Amino acid sequence: MPTVEIAACQVHVTAGDYASAARFEALLERVGRRLDAARARRPDGAFAHECLAVFPEMIGAFLPLAGRSEAARRASTMDGALARVALRSLPAIARAMRAGRTLSPTIGLLLAAAPGVRALYAGAFRRFAIAHSAWVVAGSALLPRNALGDLADAFEPDGGRVYNTSYTFAPDGRLAGCARKVNLVPTLEDTLGLSPGSPAELRPVEAPFGRVGTMICYDGFYVPHTRREPGFRRLARHYDDLGCAVLAQPAANPWPWDGRWAFAEPGEVQLRREQWESEGLLAQLRGEPLCAVRYAATAQLLGQVFENRFEGRSHLLARDASGARVLAEAARADAAPEAEEVVLRAVEIHA
Repeated sequence: MPTVEIAACQVHVTAGDYASAARFEALLERVGRRLDAARARRPDGAFAHECLAVFPEMIGAFLPLAGRSEAARRASTMDGALARVALRSLPAIARAMRAGRTLSPTIGLLLAAAPGVRALYAGAFRRFAIAHSAWVVAGSALLPRNALGDLADAFEPDGGRVYNTSYTFAPDGRLAGCARKVNLVPTLEDTLGLSPGSPAELRPVEAPFGRVGTMICYDGFYVPHTRREPGFRRLARHYDDLGCAVLAQPAANPWPWDGRWAFAEPGEVQLRREQWESEGLLAQLRGEPLCAVRYAATAQLLGQVFENRFEGRSHLLARDASGARVLAEAARADAAPEAEEVVLRAVEIHA
Protein backbone atom coordinates (compact mmCIF):
# COMPACT_ATOMS: atom_id res chain seq x y z
CA MET A 1 0.00 0.00 0.00
CA PRO A 2 2.35 2.77 -1.23
CA THR A 3 2.10 6.31 0.09
CA VAL A 4 2.49 9.16 -2.39
CA GLU A 5 2.28 12.92 -2.02
CA ILE A 6 0.04 14.33 -4.75
CA ALA A 7 0.53 18.03 -5.44
CA ALA A 8 -1.52 20.41 -7.57
CA CYS A 9 0.83 23.30 -8.36
CA GLN A 10 -1.26 26.44 -8.83
CA VAL A 11 1.13 28.76 -10.67
CA HIS A 12 0.97 32.52 -11.26
CA VAL A 13 2.50 33.78 -14.52
CA THR A 14 3.18 37.09 -16.25
CA ALA A 15 4.67 37.96 -19.62
CA GLY A 16 7.96 38.61 -17.85
CA ASP A 17 8.23 34.95 -16.88
CA TYR A 18 8.68 34.16 -20.59
CA ALA A 19 11.24 36.82 -21.41
CA SER A 20 14.08 34.28 -21.36
CA ALA A 21 14.91 30.68 -20.54
CA ALA A 22 16.41 31.87 -17.24
CA ARG A 23 13.19 33.67 -16.27
CA PHE A 24 11.13 30.57 -17.03
CA GLU A 25 13.46 28.38 -14.96
CA ALA A 26 13.22 30.91 -12.11
CA LEU A 27 9.42 30.60 -12.25
CA LEU A 28 9.64 26.83 -11.88
CA GLU A 29 12.18 27.07 -9.08
CA ARG A 30 9.89 29.42 -7.16
CA VAL A 31 7.19 26.76 -7.32
CA GLY A 32 9.77 24.12 -6.45
CA ARG A 33 10.54 25.86 -3.17
CA ARG A 34 6.84 25.78 -2.29
CA LEU A 35 6.65 22.12 -3.21
CA ASP A 36 9.70 21.18 -1.12
CA ALA A 37 8.38 23.10 1.88
CA ALA A 38 5.09 21.18 1.76
CA ARG A 39 6.62 17.70 1.55
CA ALA A 40 7.35 15.37 4.47
CA ARG A 41 10.96 14.48 5.23
CA ARG A 42 12.74 11.71 7.08
CA PRO A 43 15.08 12.48 10.00
CA ASP A 44 18.05 12.50 7.59
CA GLY A 45 16.37 15.25 5.52
CA ALA A 46 15.46 13.08 2.56
CA PHE A 47 11.90 13.18 1.25
CA ALA A 48 9.74 10.63 3.02
CA HIS A 49 7.52 9.65 0.07
CA GLU A 50 7.27 9.55 -3.68
CA CYS A 51 5.67 12.70 -5.09
CA LEU A 52 3.51 13.46 -8.12
CA ALA A 53 3.51 17.19 -8.96
CA VAL A 54 0.98 18.41 -11.53
CA PHE A 55 1.54 21.77 -13.29
CA PRO A 56 -1.03 23.89 -15.16
CA GLU A 57 -2.04 23.64 -18.78
CA MET A 58 -0.53 26.26 -21.12
CA ILE A 59 2.43 26.96 -18.85
CA GLY A 60 4.63 26.35 -21.89
CA ALA A 61 2.34 27.96 -24.47
CA PHE A 62 4.04 31.35 -24.28
CA LEU A 63 7.59 30.01 -24.70
CA PRO A 64 7.80 31.07 -28.38
CA LEU A 65 8.41 34.54 -26.88
CA ALA A 66 11.43 33.42 -24.82
CA GLY A 67 14.54 35.30 -25.90
CA ARG A 68 12.45 37.54 -28.13
CA SER A 69 11.12 39.97 -25.52
CA GLU A 70 12.66 42.97 -27.27
CA ALA A 71 10.61 42.22 -30.39
CA ALA A 72 7.41 41.70 -28.40
CA ARG A 73 7.67 44.25 -25.61
CA ARG A 74 5.61 46.98 -27.28
CA ALA A 75 2.76 44.64 -28.13
CA SER A 76 -0.52 44.85 -26.21
CA THR A 77 -1.91 41.46 -27.27
CA MET A 78 -0.53 37.95 -27.73
CA ASP A 79 -1.32 38.07 -31.45
CA GLY A 80 0.55 41.35 -31.70
CA ALA A 81 3.55 39.94 -29.86
CA LEU A 82 3.64 36.87 -32.09
CA ALA A 83 3.30 39.05 -35.19
CA ARG A 84 6.33 41.09 -34.11
CA VAL A 85 8.30 37.92 -33.50
CA ALA A 86 7.16 36.55 -36.86
CA LEU A 87 8.45 39.60 -38.73
CA ARG A 88 11.96 38.70 -37.55
CA SER A 89 11.57 35.03 -38.53
CA LEU A 90 9.79 35.14 -41.89
CA PRO A 91 12.18 32.81 -43.77
CA ALA A 92 12.02 30.17 -41.02
CA ILE A 93 8.21 30.42 -40.85
CA ALA A 94 7.92 30.11 -44.63
CA ARG A 95 10.10 26.99 -44.57
CA ALA A 96 8.02 25.52 -41.74
CA MET A 97 4.76 26.24 -43.56
CA ARG A 98 6.10 24.62 -46.70
CA ALA A 99 7.44 21.57 -44.87
CA GLY A 100 4.24 21.21 -42.83
CA ARG A 101 1.98 21.87 -45.81
CA THR A 102 -0.01 24.45 -43.90
CA LEU A 103 -1.42 27.80 -45.01
CA SER A 104 -1.73 29.09 -41.43
CA PRO A 105 0.94 31.64 -40.45
CA THR A 106 0.17 30.96 -36.76
CA ILE A 107 0.80 27.23 -37.15
CA GLY A 108 3.85 28.06 -39.26
CA LEU A 109 5.24 30.18 -36.42
CA LEU A 110 4.58 27.44 -33.86
CA LEU A 111 6.24 24.87 -36.13
CA ALA A 112 9.27 27.10 -36.69
CA ALA A 113 9.60 27.78 -32.97
CA ALA A 114 8.97 24.15 -31.95
CA PRO A 115 12.59 22.89 -31.66
CA GLY A 116 13.55 25.75 -29.37
CA VAL A 117 10.31 25.62 -27.39
CA ARG A 118 10.53 21.88 -26.92
CA ALA A 119 14.17 22.09 -25.79
CA LEU A 120 13.37 24.83 -23.27
CA TYR A 121 10.13 23.28 -22.00
CA ALA A 122 11.43 19.73 -21.69
CA GLY A 123 14.83 20.76 -20.37
CA ALA A 124 13.42 22.99 -17.65
CA PHE A 125 10.95 20.39 -16.40
CA ARG A 126 13.50 17.57 -16.66
CA ARG A 127 15.81 19.53 -14.37
CA PHE A 128 12.88 20.32 -12.07
CA ALA A 129 11.99 16.63 -11.71
CA ILE A 130 15.59 15.76 -10.82
CA ALA A 131 16.13 18.69 -8.45
CA HIS A 132 12.92 18.03 -6.52
CA SER A 133 12.89 14.23 -6.79
CA ALA A 134 9.33 14.16 -8.14
CA TRP A 135 7.21 12.69 -10.87
CA VAL A 136 6.15 15.79 -12.80
CA VAL A 137 3.18 16.27 -15.13
CA ALA A 138 4.61 19.33 -16.87
CA GLY A 139 1.45 21.26 -17.73
CA SER A 140 1.40 21.71 -21.49
CA ALA A 141 3.00 23.43 -24.48
CA LEU A 142 1.95 23.81 -28.12
CA LEU A 143 4.02 21.34 -30.11
CA PRO A 144 3.93 19.11 -33.20
CA ARG A 145 4.59 15.39 -32.99
CA ASN A 146 8.18 14.25 -32.62
CA ALA A 147 9.34 12.34 -35.68
CA LEU A 148 11.84 10.51 -33.45
CA GLY A 149 9.14 9.25 -31.06
CA ASP A 150 7.05 10.78 -28.29
CA LEU A 151 9.55 9.88 -25.56
CA ALA A 152 12.77 10.56 -27.45
CA ASP A 153 15.17 13.12 -25.97
CA ALA A 154 16.04 14.51 -29.39
CA PHE A 155 13.34 16.31 -31.31
CA GLU A 156 12.40 16.71 -34.96
CA PRO A 157 9.00 18.20 -35.91
CA ASP A 158 6.77 15.74 -37.74
CA GLY A 159 4.14 17.11 -40.11
CA GLY A 160 2.15 20.33 -40.03
CA ARG A 161 -0.16 19.69 -37.08
CA VAL A 162 0.31 21.32 -33.67
CA TYR A 163 -1.17 19.87 -30.50
CA ASN A 164 -1.73 20.99 -26.93
CA THR A 165 0.87 18.57 -25.52
CA SER A 166 1.75 17.49 -21.99
CA TYR A 167 4.89 15.61 -20.96
CA THR A 168 5.48 13.65 -17.76
CA PHE A 169 8.97 13.31 -16.28
CA ALA A 170 10.31 10.75 -13.82
CA PRO A 171 12.45 11.79 -10.82
CA ASP A 172 15.60 10.79 -12.73
CA GLY A 173 14.68 13.22 -15.52
CA ARG A 174 13.50 10.55 -17.92
CA LEU A 175 10.65 11.53 -20.25
CA ALA A 176 8.04 9.00 -19.15
CA GLY A 177 4.81 10.08 -20.84
CA CYS A 178 3.23 12.23 -23.53
CA ALA A 179 -0.45 13.21 -23.88
CA ARG A 180 -2.08 15.31 -26.59
CA LYS A 181 -5.33 17.10 -25.78
CA VAL A 182 -8.35 15.43 -27.39
CA ASN A 183 -11.18 17.90 -26.71
CA LEU A 184 -10.35 21.37 -28.01
CA VAL A 185 -12.16 24.29 -26.37
CA PRO A 186 -14.64 25.89 -28.81
CA THR A 187 -13.89 29.47 -29.93
CA LEU A 188 -10.35 29.22 -28.51
CA GLU A 189 -8.22 26.23 -29.46
CA ASP A 190 -10.23 25.34 -32.55
CA THR A 191 -9.86 28.87 -33.97
CA LEU A 192 -6.13 28.87 -33.18
CA GLY A 193 -5.71 25.99 -35.60
CA LEU A 194 -4.62 23.31 -33.14
CA SER A 195 -5.30 19.67 -33.94
CA PRO A 196 -7.03 17.27 -31.54
CA GLY A 197 -5.16 14.28 -30.17
CA SER A 198 -6.43 10.73 -30.47
CA PRO A 199 -7.91 8.97 -27.40
CA ALA A 200 -6.33 5.72 -28.59
CA GLU A 201 -2.88 7.27 -28.12
CA LEU A 202 -3.44 8.23 -24.49
CA ARG A 203 -1.37 5.83 -22.41
CA PRO A 204 -0.71 5.77 -18.65
CA VAL A 205 2.64 6.43 -17.02
CA GLU A 206 3.94 3.59 -14.85
CA ALA A 207 5.03 4.98 -11.47
CA PRO A 208 5.98 3.07 -8.28
CA PHE A 209 2.73 4.16 -6.61
CA GLY A 210 0.46 3.24 -9.54
CA ARG A 211 -0.46 4.26 -13.05
CA VAL A 212 -1.02 7.93 -13.86
CA GLY A 213 -3.19 9.25 -16.71
CA THR A 214 -3.09 12.83 -18.01
CA MET A 215 -6.23 14.64 -19.15
CA ILE A 216 -5.51 18.20 -20.29
CA CYS A 217 -8.17 20.57 -18.89
CA TYR A 218 -11.29 20.11 -21.11
CA ASP A 219 -10.41 16.41 -21.49
CA GLY A 220 -11.42 16.02 -17.84
CA PHE A 221 -14.96 17.34 -18.36
CA TYR A 222 -18.06 15.16 -18.10
CA VAL A 223 -20.12 17.05 -20.69
CA PRO A 224 -19.24 19.35 -23.61
CA HIS A 225 -19.46 23.12 -23.27
CA THR A 226 -21.88 23.45 -26.20
CA ARG A 227 -24.37 21.35 -28.16
CA ARG A 228 -22.22 21.58 -31.30
CA GLU A 229 -19.38 19.23 -30.35
CA PRO A 230 -20.20 15.76 -31.71
CA GLY A 231 -16.58 14.67 -31.28
CA PHE A 232 -16.43 15.37 -27.54
CA ARG A 233 -15.07 12.39 -25.57
CA ARG A 234 -15.19 11.52 -21.88
CA LEU A 235 -11.77 10.17 -20.97
CA ALA A 236 -11.79 9.14 -17.30
CA ARG A 237 -13.16 5.72 -18.15
CA HIS A 238 -10.51 5.28 -20.86
CA TYR A 239 -7.79 5.65 -18.23
CA ASP A 240 -9.74 3.62 -15.69
CA ASP A 241 -9.87 0.73 -18.16
CA LEU A 242 -6.07 0.99 -18.38
CA GLY A 243 -5.76 0.66 -14.59
CA CYS A 244 -4.88 4.25 -13.69
CA ALA A 245 -5.00 5.00 -9.96
CA VAL A 246 -4.35 8.75 -10.37
CA LEU A 247 -5.59 11.25 -12.94
CA ALA A 248 -3.63 14.43 -13.56
CA GLN A 249 -5.50 17.42 -14.99
CA PRO A 250 -3.34 20.37 -16.04
CA ALA A 251 -5.81 23.24 -16.44
CA ALA A 252 -6.02 26.87 -17.54
CA ASN A 253 -9.33 28.71 -17.25
CA PRO A 254 -9.50 31.88 -19.43
CA TRP A 255 -12.88 33.08 -18.14
CA PRO A 256 -13.74 34.96 -14.91
CA TRP A 257 -14.06 32.34 -12.16
CA ASP A 258 -16.91 34.21 -10.48
CA GLY A 259 -18.47 35.40 -13.74
CA ARG A 260 -21.41 34.04 -15.75
CA TRP A 261 -20.48 30.92 -17.70
CA ALA A 262 -19.55 31.98 -21.23
CA PHE A 263 -21.53 29.21 -22.94
CA ALA A 264 -24.62 29.39 -20.72
CA GLU A 265 -27.79 28.92 -22.73
CA PRO A 266 -30.70 31.40 -22.61
CA GLY A 267 -32.28 31.38 -19.17
CA GLU A 268 -29.40 29.45 -17.62
CA VAL A 269 -27.76 31.18 -14.66
CA GLN A 270 -24.47 29.56 -13.73
CA LEU A 271 -21.10 30.92 -12.72
CA ARG A 272 -17.92 29.47 -14.17
CA ARG A 273 -16.86 28.03 -10.80
CA GLU A 274 -20.27 26.36 -10.47
CA GLN A 275 -20.06 24.99 -13.99
CA TRP A 276 -16.57 23.60 -13.30
CA GLU A 277 -17.96 21.65 -10.33
CA SER A 278 -21.18 20.46 -11.98
CA GLU A 279 -19.68 19.51 -15.36
CA GLY A 280 -15.96 19.02 -14.74
CA LEU A 281 -13.75 16.24 -13.44
CA LEU A 282 -15.54 15.88 -10.11
CA ALA A 283 -18.79 15.26 -12.01
CA GLN A 284 -17.05 12.72 -14.25
CA LEU A 285 -15.65 10.84 -11.24
CA ARG A 286 -19.13 10.78 -9.74
CA GLY A 287 -20.97 9.86 -12.92
CA GLU A 288 -18.77 7.28 -14.62
CA PRO A 289 -18.62 3.60 -13.52
CA LEU A 290 -14.93 3.63 -12.51
CA CYS A 291 -12.97 0.92 -10.72
CA ALA A 292 -9.25 1.77 -10.66
CA VAL A 293 -9.19 5.57 -10.26
CA ARG A 294 -8.65 6.67 -6.66
CA TYR A 295 -7.31 10.24 -6.85
CA ALA A 296 -7.12 13.21 -9.20
CA ALA A 297 -5.20 16.48 -9.19
CA THR A 298 -6.31 19.63 -11.04
CA ALA A 299 -3.63 22.34 -11.30
CA GLN A 300 -4.80 25.79 -12.45
CA LEU A 301 -2.85 28.55 -14.17
CA LEU A 302 -3.22 32.06 -12.69
CA GLY A 303 -2.18 35.52 -13.81
CA GLN A 304 -2.11 37.46 -17.07
CA VAL A 305 0.02 37.29 -20.20
CA PHE A 306 -0.94 40.14 -22.48
CA GLU A 307 -4.77 39.94 -22.78
CA ASN A 308 -4.91 36.33 -21.60
CA ARG A 309 -6.13 36.28 -18.00
CA PHE A 310 -6.39 33.06 -16.01
CA GLU A 311 -8.34 32.33 -12.83
CA GLY A 312 -9.29 29.09 -11.09
CA ARG A 313 -9.05 27.03 -7.91
CA SER A 314 -6.78 23.99 -7.95
CA HIS A 315 -7.90 20.93 -6.05
CA LEU A 316 -7.26 17.31 -5.18
CA LEU A 317 -10.08 14.80 -5.57
CA ALA A 318 -10.53 11.43 -3.90
CA ARG A 319 -12.77 8.58 -4.94
CA ASP A 320 -13.80 5.41 -3.12
CA ALA A 321 -16.84 3.13 -2.77
CA SER A 322 -18.86 5.96 -1.23
CA GLY A 323 -18.26 8.30 -4.17
CA ALA A 324 -16.00 11.18 -5.18
CA ARG A 325 -15.21 14.27 -3.10
CA VAL A 326 -12.87 17.24 -2.86
CA LEU A 327 -9.92 16.20 -0.71
CA ALA A 328 -8.20 19.61 -0.63
CA GLU A 329 -8.31 22.85 -2.61
CA ALA A 330 -6.43 26.11 -2.99
CA ALA A 331 -7.38 29.01 -0.76
CA ARG A 332 -7.86 31.44 -3.66
CA ALA A 333 -8.88 31.41 -7.30
CA ASP A 334 -8.05 34.97 -8.43
CA ALA A 335 -5.26 36.07 -10.75
CA ALA A 336 -3.13 37.78 -8.07
CA PRO A 337 0.45 36.63 -7.37
CA GLU A 338 -0.54 35.90 -3.75
CA ALA A 339 -2.95 33.19 -4.97
CA GLU A 340 -0.06 30.97 -6.08
CA GLU A 341 -0.08 27.80 -3.98
CA VAL A 342 0.92 24.15 -3.89
CA VAL A 343 -2.00 21.99 -2.73
CA LEU A 344 -0.49 18.73 -1.41
CA ARG A 345 -1.73 15.69 0.43
CA ALA A 346 -0.11 12.35 1.28
CA VAL A 347 -2.38 9.48 0.33
CA GLU A 348 -2.26 5.69 0.28
CA ILE A 349 -3.09 3.90 -2.93
CA HIS A 350 -4.63 0.47 -2.55
CA ALA A 351 -3.82 -2.10 -5.20
